[in-house]
Amino acid sequence: MTNSQRVKTQNAVVRDNEQLWQSCKQEAVEKMGKFSARAMQHAVYLYKTRGGGYVGQKSPDNSLVKWSKNQMSLVDI
Repeated sequence: MTNSQRVKTQNAVVRDNEQLWQSCKQEAVEKMGKFSARAMQHAVYLYKTRGGGYVGQKSPDNSLVKWSKNQMSLVDI
């Protein structure tokens, strides 16, 4: 699915390199052993450090940001 085919909402954030995202996601799931919130969090980390970016703005009500700040100190990635 291309970015132009996606249904865009007011606060939609879209990855700008889907191929890189798929690669990072697969690597994270393999490292964590299964698909999970922690694996996706690690995939985002890999994606950003390898030059991936996003188009749009994240909602200020994003509770995952708050959760991440609280949980990151508990697990070594």
